[in-house]
Amino acid sequence: MKTIRWAILLALAPASTFAQKPANAWLVVPGSRVGPVTAGTTRSDLNAFFPKSAIEDDEMELDEGMVQPATFVNRRTPSEALAIVWAGKGPQSPPLEIFLCRGHRGGACRWQVEGGMGVGTRLLDLEERNGKPFTIFGFGWDYGGNVLSWNGGKLERLDCGGRVVLTLDGERNGRGELTTLTAEEARSISGYQSISSADAVMRKLDPGVVDLLYQFPPRGGKPCK
Repeated sequence: MKTIRWAILLALAPASTFAQKPANAWLVVPGSRVGPVTAGTTRSDLNAFFPKSAIEDDEMELDEGMVQPATFVNRRTPSEALAIVWAGKGPQSPPLEIFLCRGHRGGACRWQVEGGMGVGTRLLDLEERNGKPFTIFGFGWDYGGNVLSWNGGKLERLDCGGRVVLTLDGERNGRGELTTLTAEEARSISGYQSISSADAVMRKLDPGVVDLLYQFPPRGGKPCK
C-alpha cells in the first residue's frame, strides 16, 4: 500500500520538485551549466540557488591586470568554491566565465565535469577518454598546462557551446621543480609551445588536472553537433 501511495505522489508532484537537486550536484555540464548557473543567469538569480551567507560580491583580476566584477560562492570553503566573473557591471549582465575551486590548485574539489573528470584526473586517463592524443601548452607560464586542443577526439564536446578549460600539472617540490623529471626533461615541456600528450616526457610525467574553468560561449561561438 505504501508503494502505491509513493507512486501516486511521484506522478502528481511538480517536475521542479525533483529537477532542482541535479542542477546543484557539483556538476559541470559542457555547453549548458555549472551547477545551476547557466548563460542566462544574473546576479539576483544566485540568491535562489545558494544560501545568502555563501555569496559575496567583489572584483577579480584576470590576465594582464584586467579587473572584472565577480561574485564568489562558498569562498571560505575552497573545495566547493565558485568565482563567477560577469560580462559587465549591470545587474542583468550575464556570466562570462566561472573558476571552480580557485586558489585551491590541485587540492580537493567537489566540482566535476560530466563524465567523471575533475581535479586529479591524469593525462593518460584523459587521452583514453578522448580516444586519441590531445595537445596542451608547455608548463611554466600564464597558460601553462592548459589543454589547447582535443584534436577532434571524443572530448571535443568540452569545447562545444562554451568551453571547459582543464589545466594540468605534475607533482612539484618546494622550489617549484617537477619531481619526477630531470631538469633537461622539464625544460623540454616548458614554455610557450604546444605539446602532444603522446610526447614521451609528457607521458612519463602523466600530469593531473589542477584547475577547472568554464567559459560561456560568445555570440557566434562554436555550435554543438
